[in-house]
Amino acid sequence: MRCKWDVHRCFFGVWLSLARAPGLGPGGRRFESCHPDAVYEYELLRGCSSMVEHQPSKLDTWVRFPSPAFSFYPEINVEEEAMKILKKNFFTILIWGTVAGFTALYVSLIFNHNIWTDEAFTLQLLRENVKGIIDGTARDVHPPLYYLYAKIFTVIFGDALLVQKVAAILPMTATLVLGATLIRREFGDRAAILFLFFLACIPCSMEFAVQVRMYSLALLFVTLCGVYAYRAFIYGGRMDFAVYAVSAVAAAYTHYFAFVSVIITAGLLFLAILIWKRERAAAWGISAAAMVAGYLPWMPYFIRQVTSVEQGYWIPEITGQTVWEYFLWTFDLTLVPGMVFVFLILLKGASTYNTIEIAKHKEKTEIFALACMLVPTLTTILGVAASAVKTPIYRDQYVFPALGLLALFFGIAMRRVRESILIVISLFLLFVGAVQYKECFRQEYRSTFVPQTEAFFAQNLSDDDYVVYNWDAFGFIYECYFLQEQLVYLEEFDFSQDFGTVWFLHTEWMPEVDPAVLEANGLHMENMGHFGIEHNEFDIYKIYKING
Repeated sequence: MRCKWDVHRCFFGVWLSLARAPGLGPGGRRFESCHPDAVYEYELLRGCSSMVEHQPSKLDTWVRFPSPAFSFYPEINVEEEAMKILKKNFFTILIWGTVAGFTALYVSLIFNHNIWTDEAFTLQLLRENVKGIIDGTARDVHPPLYYLYAKIFTVIFGDALLVQKVAAILPMTATLVLGATLIRREFGDRAAILFLFFLACIPCSMEFAVQVRMYSLALLFVTLCGVYAYRAFIYGGRMDFAVYAVSAVAAAYTHYFAFVSVIITAGLLFLAILIWKRERAAAWGISAAAMVAGYLPWMPYFIRQVTSVEQGYWIPEITGQTVWEYFLWTFDLTLVPGMVFVFLILLKGASTYNTIEIAKHKEKTEIFALACMLVPTLTTILGVAASAVKTPIYRDQYVFPALGLLALFFGIAMRRVRESILIVISLFLLFVGAVQYKECFRQEYRSTFVPQTEAFFAQNLSDDDYVVYNWDAFGFIYECYFLQEQLVYLEEFDFSQDFGTVWFLHTEWMPEVDPAVLEANGLHMENMGHFGIEHNEFDIYKIYKING
């Protein structure tokens, strides 16, 4: 006997219809369903809970056999599906993995107490309130925005050195995120990954990403300004012009040569608008006026600082060797000398390839890449020229804020090369980044005697002790390690006063303690060993009363 039935069931939102099942399947098999009213057809569904097979015999019996449970799921090759997902999302994984990986490397470099000379200036200024910071930067050689940004972290999280190193890392990571998002969206996967590898791996980036200075913040603003200048030219949106103008003003308030870089960017954008998109001229004029208005409050201080460096400035004279050292600082490796030549060959090849692409396709994107290369180039040329005319005011690291645009030039220019070339370039850049990380790790953790010095004073310095030093110029760095009430310059210290112990930091070639003064006050001086802070090494002497 055959039965006909319709079963309508919903499984994960999908309606299934199972219709007409004969009582007997092929080979004399009848299938019994878990459902009491259904008999499943063998060809339709293989895998009920059980089946009953007719066994010819005198008893004409039916025997039940177990059968695999029915499954709605198709068979899936997990390895094959994983490879499909990996292939589909390869660049997404690679790009965001690069951002996360380099951020992790930066974080690994901040757990130390080494304070470099420039960082000591930052920490000293951050002790002031907001008015004191503005007044101090008005007399200094850098504008105030970075210090106000860093002050926010001090107010919220405290004045630990680690807090300020985190504050320095964040803009660098934000620049990498800019590459993973906006730059990728505008210029493609290949341009984005080359941008990230180039910017993160050039030797100077690893060091300056964690320095408690304004360079990573200026890098973010200049790069953002350049990308939105491109968007303002291509799309002409109000928001594009607004972000372009705001980031330019922010860069100008962060570093004076970042100011030069955004002025060059504005000039190149104006030139492009005049040639190709004159309908954008009014929007450019409005944004330029907004930029001037935004910087007017600081303009008197900027002019005063520029004119005040005409005599006796500390930057060395600009020579041919000085200019060559700019390239060494940016591209060469301490552990593998000669990498600067490989980078120069790569940049020459990229510019040649970019010129060919411009001649062949005349695409605005390729022309923008050329403009990106011009920004750091012209920034350096103007800095050197100004230094040649007057007192030297330009040094190697002042180009750092514009290096994001150099990386963007490289990424756009080389995005169409063959895959094999792209792989070789990427591996070279990653090699440079790995070698430079090793050197930066050494600099941060193994290049000074700071850990030994801190351990010594943690064990020996008492509340009624004094730390006396003989290198006057290094006093502001010592202030980052010792309480000001315990720290005294040698020529200002009175050995006749009451004290517990004097710990004398003796730097060679600097003033000595007068033996007659020690003898007159009944004091004895004992050498405790060789130590150091930053790259200043010294012997520590214990000075104490003989009868004490």
